[in-house]
Amino acid sequence: MIAQKVNGSSKYRAGPLALVSALALMALMAPVSAQGDETRSAPVEAIIEKDASELVRLDLPAVPEVTLQVDAAEEPARAAEADVTVPAAPEIELAEDLRAPAAPVQQTEIPVPKLDLPEPPKVTVAVDLPPPPQLVLPADEAGIRTALEPARARYRFRAAEIEALAGFYAARDFRPVWLEARQEGAFVQPRVAALSKLAADAEQEGLDAVRLLSALPVRTNGVIPAERLIETDLAISVAAFLYARDARGGRLEPSRLSGMLTPELTLPNPAELLASIADLPADRVTASLLGYHPRHAGYRALRAELMKLREEMSAPILTGSVAGLAGAPQPVAAGLPPKWLEGPALAFGKPDPRVLHLRSRLGLPAEGGEIYDAELRKAVESFQRVNGLTPNGRITPKTRAALENPQTPLTESERKPDKQVLANTIIANMERWRWLPVDLGEFHVFVNVPDFKLQIVQDGRSVHETRVIVGKPQTQTPVFSDEMEHLIVNPSWGVPPSILKKEFLPKLATDPDYAARRGFQVTRRGNSISIRQPPGEKNALGFVKFMFPNNHSVYLHDTPNRSLFGNEFRAFSHGCVRVDKPFAFAEKLLSTSLGYSEGYLRGMIGRGERMVRLPRRIPVHLSYFTVFVDSEGKLQERRDLYGHDARVRSALQL
Repeated sequence: MIAQKVNGSSKYRAGPLALVSALALMALMAPVSAQGDETRSAPVEAIIEKDASELVRLDLPAVPEVTLQVDAAEEPARAAEADVTVPAAPEIELAEDLRAPAAPVQQTEIPVPKLDLPEPPKVTVAVDLPPPPQLVLPADEAGIRTALEPARARYRFRAAEIEALAGFYAARDFRPVWLEARQEGAFVQPRVAALSKLAADAEQEGLDAVRLLSALPVRTNGVIPAERLIETDLAISVAAFLYARDARGGRLEPSRLSGMLTPELTLPNPAELLASIADLPADRVTASLLGYHPRHAGYRALRAELMKLREEMSAPILTGSVAGLAGAPQPVAAGLPPKWLEGPALAFGKPDPRVLHLRSRLGLPAEGGEIYDAELRKAVESFQRVNGLTPNGRITPKTRAALENPQTPLTESERKPDKQVLANTIIANMERWRWLPVDLGEFHVFVNVPDFKLQIVQDGRSVHETRVIVGKPQTQTPVFSDEMEHLIVNPSWGVPPSILKKEFLPKLATDPDYAARRGFQVTRRGNSISIRQPPGEKNALGFVKFMFPNNHSVYLHDTPNRSLFGNEFRAFSHGCVRVDKPFAFAEKLLSTSLGYSEGYLRGMIGRGERMVRLPRRIPVHLSYFTVFVDSEGKLQERRDLYGHDARVRSALQL
């Protein structure tokens, strides 16, 4: 039995199962509000009668109070009969997924601003790795000298250069410059390939590529055997030094070619060179060695001409040898049919109708007939000799091509300038550029003997130019550089020993008054004699001379015989350089420092010897260039007055 009190209504009883079911349903029902009244919950007290003697009490959750409203007007009987309040059916809330679908929600994409966050810090983790293995050459300083002996003899290295190389290796504890240690053994460093390429391209600079490549070791790849470590590293060092040395003019010793060639070469020190490139990457090694070539504009211009000439020489030349090639032009000798020598080679002593054409081509009379006789053979040999062919008298394919080409000369006088000879002459002149100082001076005097010209150069630009007279081939103007210190107006001339011995003494022996009659002052001291010409308009030095003390006792000066400046060929002096319009030249030298004008200097004439010291020394370069590029970019050639071109070409085996 269950006893329940609902809102004060009377009790009723029901079965236990029915009561539990009803209570469970009521517990699931949501609170309902009727007519605005708030729903209140009341605790439920349930007692289940187990049997007559024992009751079980269940503590169930409170059941919400439900107020049932009955319309008494419509159902009076039911309302009257009812003595309980019946709860209204609760409103059941459906789950979300059982409701009618809601309207689609329109989505709007909102851009997220990009944040400039700082880079996370880089963390460097120091790892203690074992140092790379150090390679040391198995040698001492004496051993290095011994190993360098073949190079000293072959390349004419000086004793000081060998000492410098040995000292360089000793200073670095005999560690190699060009080798590296790997797990497999010792290897040549990859940067040596750049040095090898530099040597192979040396002909672009007028150097001997074969000479430079031969200095490199034969083996530069794979493991270097222990017994060749010294030889290999030293050979590469020698090759690098040799390149720099040759670039600075070390191939030749000028004074051995002629006593008139006495430039002071500025050759590199091998220890300083190797120290400067020992740790450089390949590209910087190349740049460093290229820097030893002259940087002068005259040198660079000749280098460009050499490259252009070699391109022309390497271009294919169309001759009769191209006969038969499709579309190739077929040159025809004047008055002769095309391919007039086609067929088997002419046989000596036998008739052939082509012989008449051959006689015509060589300018021989046709009366000789069709026999290839001794006279014709001699003419063919002469033709071959003129054109650099083997003079054997046989009509070889090369001889036939030359004969069929109407442009091929018959005699030496018809020959065009040999491009190879010109190329060799350019190389000889480039070599003499290497003899000049690295720095010519911002303001300097430059004399080119074969061109009979003097220039004042300021900041690389010619600011004054004049004609000069130079030494005769028998009394040459020397080639060297020095510095002008002063000039003298109204100079006297002390006859040099060479002129005194060759010209004055023989004449004085037959005529003791010879010198005095010509205005010279003769001074005798025991067995010695000196002759001096006092200042004056007849003085051999003219009115002014420009002094740069040197071992040759030459200088620049005026001359009383100015008519010779009008000649194209102007090699008439005893070795000094005579300057046209010397006071204009002097004004250019002095105007920037002392402000002396030409008129002011001329005002000193006739007042006795007057020395004018220069506030600064001015470099003077007496040079010798038979080939050069002028200010308009044209290649100019001059006569080899003293044979220096021939000497240099011979020494360089050109």
